[in-house]
Amino acid sequence: MTGSRYKEYLKNTPVRTEIIDREILQNRGIRSLAEAVAYSPGIRVETTCQNCNQQAIQMLGLPQQYIGILNDSLPNFSALAGVYGIEQIPAGLIGQIEIVKGGGSVLYGPGAVAGVINLIPRDPQKTGGQFSLDLKTMPGNTFEQDPGGSFFGLYDHVSKDGSFKATFFGGFDRIQPTDLAGDDFTDISERNLLNGGLRLVWNANPAHKFSLDYFASDEERLGGDIKFDRKSGLIAEEIFSQRHVATAKWIANWNELFNTSFAYSYSRTNRNSYYGGTVALGSPDPNSPYFDPTWTNDRGYGSTIDNLHFIETTANWTLNERHRITFGSQWKYEDIRDVQLSANRAIDSSFNNLGLLAQHRYTPNEKITFEYGARFDVHSEVDNPIFSPRAALLYSPTDQFRLRTAVSTGFRAPEVFDEDLHISNVGGELFTTFNDLDLQEESSLTASISPEWDLNDNWRLELNGFHTWLDNTLVVEPDDLPSTPNVREFLRTNGESSRIFGAELNLAYDQPAWSLEFSWVEQHLEYDDSQLLLGDDTFSDPADNPILSDRYTKTPNSLGLIRFTHEAPWFDWFITAKLTGPMDVPRVISDPANGDLLANSLERSDWFFNVDLGFSKIFELSNGKLTGSLGVRNLLDDFQNDLETGAFRDSDYVAGPAFPRSFYAGFKYEF
Repeated sequence: MTGSRYKEYLKNTPVRTEIIDREILQNRGIRSLAEAVAYSPGIRVETTCQNCNQQAIQMLGLPQQYIGILNDSLPNFSALAGVYGIEQIPAGLIGQIEIVKGGGSVLYGPGAVAGVINLIPRDPQKTGGQFSLDLKTMPGNTFEQDPGGSFFGLYDHVSKDGSFKATFFGGFDRIQPTDLAGDDFTDISERNLLNGGLRLVWNANPAHKFSLDYFASDEERLGGDIKFDRKSGLIAEEIFSQRHVATAKWIANWNELFNTSFAYSYSRTNRNSYYGGTVALGSPDPNSPYFDPTWTNDRGYGSTIDNLHFIETTANWTLNERHRITFGSQWKYEDIRDVQLSANRAIDSSFNNLGLLAQHRYTPNEKITFEYGARFDVHSEVDNPIFSPRAALLYSPTDQFRLRTAVSTGFRAPEVFDEDLHISNVGGELFTTFNDLDLQEESSLTASISPEWDLNDNWRLELNGFHTWLDNTLVVEPDDLPSTPNVREFLRTNGESSRIFGAELNLAYDQPAWSLEFSWVEQHLEYDDSQLLLGDDTFSDPADNPILSDRYTKTPNSLGLIRFTHEAPWFDWFITAKLTGPMDVPRVISDPANGDLLANSLERSDWFFNVDLGFSKIFELSNGKLTGSLGVRNLLDDFQNDLETGAFRDSDYVAGPAFPRSFYAGFKYEF
């Protein structure tokens, strides 16, 4: 399991772990990791930009920067990969997803305050393959372009004795551009993604297992003015990104009591991009209202390269039935070079962290399991080493009741974060973020308590209360420089302390042919004092009025989820309903005629009720199995109804579901 990296039943692990199994990933028209995790209670996938539609994960109310995203327990998700990466991992590649909310284990980095999402690779048992094809369409102005869709195929080779396994895979995914507001600018960006790779596993003997993975993706993304031309297009974002990930792992069981693991992971992400348009960057056309005689052909273009290395060694020593000790080391090095001259941004930064860890599992009897340990991290951007103790307890007085508690500490170092590598276009100005030169690390303390009841053979009830305290909270404040009239800068600095607390309820009923799950999360995220979100608190410009709040923005207090699945005689079907509560969303209001700033505001979004419905049918063939599927996402078309419009829109003013009502149909053939 992800929490302790020890294979055991979920009910026996002291670190609470949730599973999204392969059946959910395969039979619900899910394209990517972003869509897959949205089916987990308490997790929200938000859209952060109206132009490029970047998506990010929230867990326990905290944004993606607080979440460890792992592949086979390895953190190869770099800062740049965090910008679009969760949409670029195909669901067909994932065996299952393990989710740990909050802390409790020392095995994962100091910054995984909200928890961990671990992608477990597929483990084929026989030689064979599969391929799937899905088509997807949405209402609205699609600029006469073809509907979206995806193709994914893989082939597994398994030796007769099962000692060698090889998987080769590849796919294509497309999302058609769509204008929902009727202003000829995209609200759903155009995306074309290619991906492929391989996985090799060799069990040299029963004691030694070697694995090698390689994954590559290449995406083109275009949003804003779909008829984009850098000389006449009003607003546009065009991004070409490539990602390469390679990992090698060796697991050795030296005897029944002692095993070791050695792993190395390398990730390289390249991005060539254009941000702007004539309203922000001017035009070389003398007849254009945005004519700028200093305009150059390369204005608006930028490039980013991000290299991430990770090395891990761990050892597990089982002293006896009561004691097991884990110890190891982890080294992470990241190098980022980013040049966006139009946004007045040039980053050349590298940082590394060496972590030493030790953990002890103590099981004094059948009812109690205690797992505690500590990390010792030496980070290049932090003056002193940081000691982070963590502990988790499982108490099982009966087979039907379990109580888990966990306490953990951690920190976020002043690195380059994924939002620093994104640019927004607001009112004809480019918005970008920089780190304060005196930025200090943010420290955290998280506590949780989670009782579980198996009420009978069918009913299961789970509760989870959580509370996180953040000290020196990293916040982003306006810090506009008069010397850059077309760029508005924001500064990441240390703000007030803050706290995140809430409770999660999960109730499930299972029958052989159908199941019903209900979850509700109530959470609150607040600072000790109000923080400046937008504007100038010196009141030098009446239009640039300050917006202050002591609440986290773009984070709902309430999240609900209902999942129903039914294996009917003629077909299988499911219905999923997601409820998202209101949230505070900052908004910059500009004059639609010329982009002049009119005012800043803090809006309160509506409730969103998103219903997905799908049907599937399996046909057994003589040489394989064919599965047909048909469904609709966001059945009620509950989408944001006050989208920003025009060339001077605030592209950051987005809330609610990522897509409007959309229909999909597809098939999968397995042989």
